[in-house]
Amino acid sequence: MSDTFLDLYNQLLAYADKNDEQGARKFLIDNLQKFPEAVQDKITFAFFEEALTKSTAGMKEVADMQEQGLDAMNQLDKAKKIIEDEIKVRDLRKDLTK
Repeated sequence: MSDTFLDLYNQLLAYADKNDEQGARKFLIDNLQKFPEAVQDKITFAFFEEALTKSTAGMKEVADMQEQGLDAMNQLDKAKKIIEDEIKVRDLRKDLTK
């Protein structure tokens, strides 16, 4: 492990010890090129994975709401059909009793 990498690692740990996620994020971005290539790849992948997770986080909720909306529309259609059938039966009975 090179001294440069050890220095970078210790600086990053200082952010972690302070629970400073934003500071650690900025430090990693500002110093990405100073890390060994294998570490750069892992850091880049971690940022990509985080961005992907954030961008898809709302998709499940939207899909759930859409599904609930479709279920509600189906229930309304069924209720409408039942009411229309009841009206037809009532009207038919009315016509038959004239």
